[in-house]
Amino acid sequence: MNVQIVTPFVVAAAIAAASCTSGTLPEAPPADTAAPAETARPAALSAEEAQAQVTKLEHDWVAAILKKDPATLDSLLADDFNGTSPTAHVYSKAMAIEDVTKGTYVVESMHLDEVSVNSYGDVAVAFTSQEEKSKYGGADTSGHYHYTDVWIRRAGRWEVVASHGTRYDKGHGAQS
Repeated sequence: MNVQIVTPFVVAAAIAAASCTSGTLPEAPPADTAAPAETARPAALSAEEAQAQVTKLEHDWVAAILKKDPATLDSLLADDFNGTSPTAHVYSKAMAIEDVTKGTYVVESMHLDEVSVNSYGDVAVAFTSQEEKSKYGGADTSGHYHYTDVWIRRAGRWEVVASHGTRYDKGHGAQS
């Protein structure tokens, strides 16, 4: 047999054998190397749990306004919060907190007479009805109000991202 003919076959066979062994699965990482941690998603809430939590937070919001508590307001209102007042003024989280803490919005009493919540996973919409005795910028703003508030659950914590208020002359159950 001619050595010149056999040599290319031997080289080809050696390359084929080498490529078969180098194509094996990669080795597992050493035991001391931790796999990247997955971001843990908070457990889903039942509709009843979400409704109860958001209802409590609506009451906490009222209490924070009455106490002029900026820390609680800061924790309840999302950084991207937007509100529309019953007088059609748009306000941010910072404006809402400042109005309460600096005395622009002074609330003598505020009572939620109705709260209902619809939940949609990590989003909830709260409908509230409240009676308040208040002043804004020195003008009497006492009356009955209805609010629609949108809450989002982020990293397991509820925050209100939007609020829209409307003034009503009479509360629910009052005859017009």
